[in-house]
Amino acid sequence: MPKLSLDEKLEAIHRYQNGAEGVKSIAKSLRINHEVLRMWIRQY
Repeated sequence: MPKLSLDEKLEAIHRYQNGAEGVKSIAKSLRINHEVLRMWIRQY
């Protein structure tokens, strides 16, 4: 799993919040587990 910067994490959260992409597709594009992305979204 790649180590992502804060900016990359925030970009992923904003991509989800814009509603154009789902959690799984964003996570796949970043090569991370979708549950990790869900955790970031909850914490944000």
